[in-house]
Amino acid sequence: MAQVRTKWLAFYSERVEPVSKEIFSHVEKMIIGTLIISAGAHVSSNEPAIVLFGYLRHGLVGRGVMLFGVILLLLNFLDGLHKLAKLNWHIAYQLLMAMLYVALSVRLIQLILAFRGGD
Repeated sequence: MAQVRTKWLAFYSERVEPVSKEIFSHVEKMIIGTLIISAGAHVSSNEPAIVLFGYLRHGLVGRGVMLFGVILLLLNFLDGLHKLAKLNWHIAYQLLMAMLYVALSVRLIQLILAFRGGD
């Protein structure tokens, strides 16, 4: 029984743990980017109760925040593509992963905006 446990722990530390860390790292970065985009969209679409800097328009600040979030998502996307390209996987799988990333990002933004709209 100890031998099976040792083999499992070796397999887990070599194969499962690095992959799960990469996946959760990319998902975390995607969630942060979509939250930033959603916050910018909320500021630019509604007139918030707080005054940001007093002289800047809320729409301008919101679009700037949205641009920052899009840049973060794009950098995370390119990092993921670079890491996928290092693997020796079929191009169709890489394209599928890229399309899923974009679709999930857009859906997360819509979901966060829908929750924000409920106030």
